[in-house]
Amino acid sequence: MADPEELLKRIKAQFLKESRQMARELKKALIGKTIKDIEVLKNGGDIYIKLTTDKGQIVIGANDLGVWIDRPESSKS
Repeated sequence: MADPEELLKRIKAQFLKESRQMARELKKALIGKTIKDIEVLKNGGDIYIKLTTDKGQIVIGANDLGVWIDRPESSKS
């Protein structure tokens, strides 16, 4: 069985890694854009923050499984 302290250190390290990655992704998504509106939505256990910018929408979602960023305008060719 894994040492509880070692397991906690690994979980914290993974959390920090994912937090930094999310911050980079959000920064990349917002560079050069002006935020026009912010809306917070809740759907069951999911929470969404919808940012409306001058160039489209960015949705940040979170639940007990993780956090994600949806950038619909980035999927357009």
